[in-house]
Amino acid sequence: MKTASLIAPADPGDRFTEIDALRGFALFGILLANLPVWIGIPFAGDRTADLLGGITLQQFAAVFNGLLDGKFYTIFSALFGLGFSLQLERLEARGAKGIRIFRRRMAVLLMFGLIHICLIWPGDILMLYALMGFTLPLFRRLSDRALLLVSALLIFVVPALLVWLVTVPHPDWTKPMWDAAMAIYVGAGGTATSNDAYFNDLATGGFAEFVPRAASEWAFGIISRIEDWRFIKVLGTMLLGMWAGRLLLRGQLIGNRRLLWQVALGGAVIGVPCAIVYAQQMPHQQSHWSSLAGTAPLGLAYAATFLLAISRLPRVERALADAGRMALTNYVATSVVMSFLFYGIGLGMMGTLRVPETYAIGLAFFALMLAWSRWWLGSHRQGPLEWLWRRLTYPARSANIDPPGTVTVG
Repeated sequence: MKTASLIAPADPGDRFTEIDALRGFALFGILLANLPVWIGIPFAGDRTADLLGGITLQQFAAVFNGLLDGKFYTIFSALFGLGFSLQLERLEARGAKGIRIFRRRMAVLLMFGLIHICLIWPGDILMLYALMGFTLPLFRRLSDRALLLVSALLIFVVPALLVWLVTVPHPDWTKPMWDAAMAIYVGAGGTATSNDAYFNDLATGGFAEFVPRAASEWAFGIISRIEDWRFIKVLGTMLLGMWAGRLLLRGQLIGNRRLLWQVALGGAVIGVPCAIVYAQQMPHQQSHWSSLAGTAPLGLAYAATFLLAISRLPRVERALADAGRMALTNYVATSVVMSFLFYGIGLGMMGTLRVPETYAIGLAFFALMLAWSRWWLGSHRQGPLEWLWRRLTYPARSANIDPPGTVTVG
């Protein structure tokens, strides 16, 4: 089989518009969840009250924890697993070695993630997705029931058990790892050893301050995802997405309103009471039992409710689907733009804007993202980073591969 037939993206008619729209919706939620980090709230210290702009920290936590924190990366993780099911099915239908190609895709994604976390955004999720993605083929032979069982264990039981066995009796158990990451940072020339100093480093620092962050952010990123057991929850959610992908391929997901209502109502029954409790905690306390128990169900309830409602909003569906088809490009572009706006190596607006103004900027940026995605896909079959991802996954020896600026007909 020619490489060119594999490298070509799926035709628009072969795509599930509702799933692309859900991916666009997840991008929107992730943007909203990350905006407080862009203005420096997690390490603002005494400046936190000023950044909140008249909102108390508890009020901010109520909205952030209750509605945003973790819910949208749950959707994104599930969609990643769902995509694995679709990719494997389509590759093997074309006669390709699906697992081998998928592993190459994960290797390229890991490279993107390392570049992203070191040079652009320390909150990167691509590296984590790639690392967890390498394990997905191990679960592909499981039955639907077994896949759901393993998923539930990884989302609910294992993280809670590890918090009880490790985190609660030994709250500083990751300190040696943090010390090692700090040693990398200091060894590369970093001088910010407190939250206040790091805030100033981000807000006003130039290239000299950027270099040690670039050398060490990967280490801090990995440790932060180990510390709150996020990597286990992400893997469990990906497995749930694999199960959903099987249903999608059998035509039993999008049109199955009974199942979607069950997920929406069941997720709300579990997630809403937990979210009420979690809303009373301080921001980003993802090891709290209310977060461990309620985040994934509420995120899945969001997704099911979205799929139930989006068919009645065709214009919204199309706009979000365009953004979702370019999810990798839009995710990285968000990081580039926000880094330029807020970090000292760009415009240095961190510390000068409050939460309300920041969210206004975020909403305006997302509107531009929707317009840009529609414009780009008007003359291209996929986003630029999606094209590069495919191009690096399928090393082409054929001259028939479509460059990113063309549309192939037929």
